[in-house]
Amino acid sequence: MSLSISNLSITKSLTSSLQSSQTKLSSLTEQLASGLKSADLTDYTPSECRTLINLQASLSERKTYVTIIDTSLTTLSLYDTTLSSLEEVTSQAQTLASNNQTYTTDTAENVLNQAELYLRTVRSDLNQSVNGRYLYSGSRYTTAPVADLISLPESTLTSTIYTDGSTLPAYDSGYTGVGSTSTEAYVTDTARINAGYDIDYGITSNEPAMQKLIAGLRYLQAAGNATDSATYADDISQAATLLTDAISALQELHTKVANNTNLMETEKESQKSALANLTNQIADIEQVDLTQVSTEITTMQSTLQASYTATGSILKLSLANYL
Repeated sequence: MSLSISNLSITKSLTSSLQSSQTKLSSLTEQLASGLKSADLTDYTPSECRTLINLQASLSERKTYVTIIDTSLTTLSLYDTTLSSLEEVTSQAQTLASNNQTYTTDTAENVLNQAELYLRTVRSDLNQSVNGRYLYSGSRYTTAPVADLISLPESTLTSTIYTDGSTLPAYDSGYTGVGSTSTEAYVTDTARINAGYDIDYGITSNEPAMQKLIAGLRYLQAAGNATDSATYADDISQAATLLTDAISALQELHTKVANNTNLMETEKESQKSALANLTNQIADIEQVDLTQVSTEITTMQSTLQASYTATGSILKLSLANYL
């Protein structure tokens, strides 16, 4: 009987060893299929777990920065396109004003037609939207910022440029009368593209450059509606002055867009480099040597086969001792 008990003990030990080996083989097979040491954190050391959690958090944070940069670059690209259009309109309008200083009915008619064409283009450019968000609207994201420029009454025409960050020019869609204000109309977008690194890259339809441009075009329109040479001369002169100032102001805005684009693209490359480094660090912890795992599986399969054979023999002996 003692021999049988001994054999039973050996059998239990071998069976336990077989179960352990099978579990190990299953784990190795999963590693070979996934390339990872473990599907969760349970098979890592406490130190590895802490490191992985910190690395994953940094990875997620930097991916967020890249997403913000990509969104901002899309907006900056549209700013670049629309500002190019606005600069072209301003240059053409300024030339029109400078070359048509003398009043005739035909000249006035031509100036009026061109001025209204330019006003339509400017309104279209400043009411650009992406996915329902208006780019030049400040924080009034779902509101087109610029009203119908052609139909504005001449009584609202002024050469005054508002710089207080709240007073609305007559062309703003939120304008309700002299003294209308809206701080939201002047809010510019800011993007956080790294920890503690924010870039103010937004542009609104109420920038001084836009006010000068639209006022200049409206004086051009007023000159086109003039019926006498004195009124025409005053309006065309105001138009030429405002449009000349607008060209420089628009160019400054365009330079800001170009600089911000360069800053964001540089930061994006930096973030991508950091992401690659973080990914490699995570891989160093998570990934397995597939060649080594494959070799271990082959060895484990051979060992298991031998263990099955040995266990089977012992089981037969045990059974014989009991009979």
